[in-house]
Amino acid sequence: MEQRTCNIIMCCKGHCELDNAGNTSMDAIAAYMSKECACPKEDYKGQLMESILRTAMFDFFSCADKPDVELRHLFYQYATQEPSLSERICTMFQLTQVRNSDGSYANGFSDKLLAQSEKDIGGQ
Repeated sequence: MEQRTCNIIMCCKGHCELDNAGNTSMDAIAAYMSKECACPKEDYKGQLMESILRTAMFDFFSCADKPDVELRHLFYQYATQEPSLSERICTMFQLTQVRNSDGSYANGFSDKLLAQSEKDIGGQ
């Protein structure tokens, strides 16, 4: 898994502590990408955000232990609303497993990735 993918997943899981992280996963990802790429946070929306999330999703699937479980999270049917693809990917990342029940890492996560993520987005 690439570091950026790990950081985006951690943003979705609510671990972004950057000053302008906002209250949603999309806000946190925008704050992280703004810091990472030195572009205004406001630029990260719409098609650009979807492209970033899709790239992270493909990278994540390349190392997911059980991609079928992750795909179920992605395509889950919502009773009261129809979320965008970006919102669905964020939800899938919120639900993805970082560790197995025995404490070992799952889905391509590692000590190195998580330690760097803590530096990049400000917390675990």
